[in-house]
Amino acid sequence: MAKESLPDAAAQALAKLGRDIRAARVRREITAGELAERTFTSRLTISRLENGHPGVSLGVLAHVLWVLELEDNLGALADPGNDRLGTLLAVEKLPRYARKKAGDDKLYDI
Repeated sequence: MAKESLPDAAAQALAKLGRDIRAARVRREITAGELAERTFTSRLTISRLENGHPGVSLGVLAHVLWVLELEDNLGALADPGNDRLGTLLAVEKLPRYARKKAGDDKLYDI
């Protein structure tokens, strides 16, 4: 099952996401039943999402975020600009030396 195989850090992130979604829903004075109705899903699915269950589909998450007017944040999750590890790996692949000018035979340390 997905929940048992999920790394602790990912499970904690989903739990926090669920708590944050619940807080946003409560602040907007929307019941879980109303949110379920507006997202064409069940009250149980909303409960599972708010409890951080990894089996809830991304489509349901996206729809809930849209109803709560939080969907702008969804697109930033894997944005390359926020990818610290990817940036570090790319920097490591940069050439160590570069030519200063075209036709110049000297190499310069970067």
